Amino acid sequence: MRSPGPPRRVRRALPRAAAALALVLAGCIEVPPPPPKPPLEPKDLRVSEGVGLEVACTPTGVELCFDARDNNCNGVIDEGCGLHTGILQFTIAWEEPEADVDLNVYDPTGELARVGEPTASGLMKDRDCPRASGECQEQNVENVFLTEGEPVRGRYRVVVRLDKLNDATAPIRVRLSARIGQRSYSMAFDLSPSAATEEKSVEFTL
Repeated sequence: MRSPGPPRRVRRALPRAAAALALVLAGCIEVPPPPPKPPLEPKDLRVSEGVGLEVACTPTGVELCFDARDNNCNGVIDEGCGLHTGILQFTIAWEEPEADVDLNVYDPTGELARVGEPTASGLMKDRDCPRASGECQEQNVENVFLTEGEPVRGRYRVVVRLDKLNDATAPIRVRLSARIGQRSYSMAFDLSPSAATEEKSVEFTL
């Protein structure tokens, strides 16, 4: 005896119903957003012997210009003072107007940041003090910043060097601050004209 027709039609319809149900369920699945990018944190940070690194910040409520400090603790160094800022920023300041101190920042490829011309990784220096043209107006600050985008990962090297003492009296007190992401780091040290004391350095890895 032959089986009745309706059950056979039900069996043929089941795969179609299962496929339709799968499409409906797929439309309800929420695709999770991509994970957030990890914050920029320096690793394997090394400073010259005898140099203390200040990580904590005590806000003063007012951002002071040309002192290479993040006075209001918002992660930006000397903001509103005519200096460029970026997610990476390195700034030095010193009081003696005659002394020539250089801020040399090397990116992970070893390329040195220059005035007015970004490196392949986007680092650029926006001023070189002191200048005979009077551009610095005895406010001696040098500043290197990331012009745009995300910083290249790798090893960075920051060297602060006393190039010429001129008529200034040694030692020259210099403050170096670095912005890495939303945090700022700072240190102060003395430079004098001798092979052992004319420069200090900081290295870190992103």
